[in-house]
Amino acid sequence: MEDNIYHVDRKRVSKIEDDGIFRRYSNVQLKDVPSDNVRYLLKLFFTKASINMGKDTCDIPEQSIDAIMEFITKDFKYIPMLYIGSAIIRGSLGKYDVKGRLVPRTIYLWLNEASNEYNRTLEREKYKNYNETKNITFDLHKYPVGSAIIKKIDWIKNGTITMDDWNRIPSKELAERIGSGMMPVPELWGITSKNK
Repeated sequence: MEDNIYHVDRKRVSKIEDDGIFRRYSNVQLKDVPSDNVRYLLKLFFTKASINMGKDTCDIPEQSIDAIMEFITKDFKYIPMLYIGSAIIRGSLGKYDVKGRLVPRTIYLWLNEASNEYNRTLEREKYKNYNETKNITFDLHKYPVGSAIIKKIDWIKNGTITMDDWNRIPSKELAERIGSGMMPVPELWGITSKNK
């Protein structure tokens, strides 16, 4: 099954990011990468990892690659290829607490570390996006439209206007007046204050 297209050239392994297949699929989740390309990329990563671990050749047998293909397509299918490659390369450099030889068990543990890292990154992004949205939504005093809505709510709460008067006061116009530094009153829209 060794096809010239999927043969890893050791000269090209020194810079994985220059490989065309890696560039094409680096940010793609594993489940969306054709299996021949996954196999090729694994060989590319293993060759680089072998070099990192002081070996002249990549001595991972095809059966081991088959075993790795089986568990990554089940357990790590939502991870982008970049994280899978990073796990193998970083693991081979001793960056994880899990040390070991370049065998399926060790690779599984390295991929598990990378999966946790990926999930933490997604959580941070989700939390960051939530906080940005929350800050915009709940800091109404910074924005004239928010100030206009708050002003109308205050007028209703203290009895200055009624709910029927709410729509008679255009929020955009009220916001523009507040934004220009004016202190608007309901009388500007022909509404007599109810608490006078």
